Amino acid sequence: MKSSWTVDKIKEGFDRFIKENGRLPKSMEMDTKGVDYLPNRKFIERNFGGLEKLRMELGYADTHFGKGKFRSEIAHKANTNGRNIELSLEKLLKSKFGEVFVHTEKIFDDTKNRVDFYIYSPDGNFGIDVFGTDTMHNLQSNMSAKLKKYLGFKEKLFFVVAGDSFSQDDLDNYIKRKNFRITFWRNNNRKASSLQANARIVTNKTLEKIISDMKTYLNPLT
Repeated sequence: MKSSWTVDKIKEGFDRFIKENGRLPKSMEMDTKGVDYLPNRKFIERNFGGLEKLRMELGYADTHFGKGKFRSEIAHKANTNGRNIELSLEKLLKSKFGEVFVHTEKIFDDTKNRVDFYIYSPDGNFGIDVFGTDTMHNLQSNMSAKLKKYLGFKEKLFFVVAGDSFSQDDLDNYIKRKNFRITFWRNNNRKASSLQANARIVTNKTLEKIISDMKTYLNPLT
């Protein structure tokens, strides 16, 4: 364990835990090996009189970020961010590729699953799925559902995380650290899936950079 833990250093650790899990750590989680950016609970009890007192000292109004009012606020914010990004992205895509080459809510398999945007480009057609999330924990939940949904999607696919809660480095590092592998039942057979080779999880800014270099078809309407 690190020999010196300042209040500022511990707050940095708390904020990182909140970003990854959507709430402050519980007492038992302070001793988890994977949470090496926080001191153990005995240190907290000995130097700060317990976890609850330290939370108050650091100015956290909510002691559990995964329940009740705060959880509802997170969900509302994430959904709003997702919708706002989706609208601005649609405008950007049509401006870049032309309205006739940008399809929204396109069905891509026999079960009538739809991709938010499907774009035709000389560099290869691709799909975009936009969603909002404010925590790494919720990102994992969202991706588990989406991996199953997009099993039949063969073209390039970009999962766009709306909002500014994460940088591209945050997403890339999380993918390396976590395995987006899920198991489920289909037609009485157990299936497993991980992030497809044709797919990438990106921020809105990263996607804008990617499509800025893509070739476009001549607009037949001009």
